[in-house]
Amino acid sequence: MPQTILRFSRWLLVGALFLAIGGHWAVLQTVAWATMLVDYSHNASLVEAVGKTFDGQHPCQMCADIQKNSQSEKKHEGVQLVKKVELFDQQIVKFVPPAAPSATLPLVDSFSDLRHFAPSVPPPRAA
Repeated sequence: MPQTILRFSRWLLVGALFLAIGGHWAVLQTVAWATMLVDYSHNASLVEAVGKTFDGQHPCQMCADIQKNSQSEKKHEGVQLVKKVELFDQQIVKFVPPAAPSATLPLVDSFSDLRHFAPSVPPPRAA
């Protein structure tokens, strides 16, 4: 596969993910804040312009549109999460183990017959 196609597909994937997580709203909001900051700084000092831009009391038309559209997009996303995807038309089979063992096996100690002497008392000490 040529390197350019691979690079293009990566950038396409990054762009799709950026749009999927709502990155375009962040970019538009940044542009709106920058525009507001420039507009407010024409009539007042920079400190007052920053205060008016970020206090939430003086939103511009672009900020109002961004807030309205991003909230309506979030409402649509909530509806999509409720949908259930059924890939196979089969019932799920659950395995239920039996309540009690069906057969009991006798306990056999095959090594006890091999020991024909009693252990020494007290145990031997290491030299």
